[in-house]
Amino acid sequence: SDHTDIRPTILELVGLKDDYAHEGRVLFEDLADSALPSSVVNARQILTQLSQVYKEIDAPVGQLGLKTLQVSTKAIESNDPGDSTYTHLENQLSSIITQRDSLASQMITLLEQTEFANQPVNTQQAQQLINQGNALLQQVNNM
Repeated sequence: SDHTDIRPTILELVGLKDDYAHEGRVLFEDLADSALPSSVVNARQILTQLSQVYKEIDAPVGQLGLKTLQVSTKAIESNDPGDSTYTHLENQLSSIITQRDSLASQMITLLEQTEFANQPVNTQQAQQLINQGNALLQQVNNM
């Protein structure tokens, strides 16, 4: 977890809702079932997987954040004619960040609907998001 998870977790615990978009998510893994909406309790396993992948792609010190930092450093350190390595790697990173932003937005929306609106989880959609997140992590690891 990180600091962005504190606010949504506290809101969930005290039963409050707001209209702000959260960057973090409820730390439901550490909460008793009685403190959670039934939608979370009924889908705890898939939501845990989704939450873990969400953090890996969206947290600054998640797998994607750390790896893109390494790649960007490699790009800056390159000294090819015409900055070809720099341009190539930074273009790839730009594409990955665009994909990450879209995917993370979908993930947090699904999590918030489940956590705060007590909407049942579409497990097929959740699994697709998990698969896409893992594919994005693989893509950045292959750079």
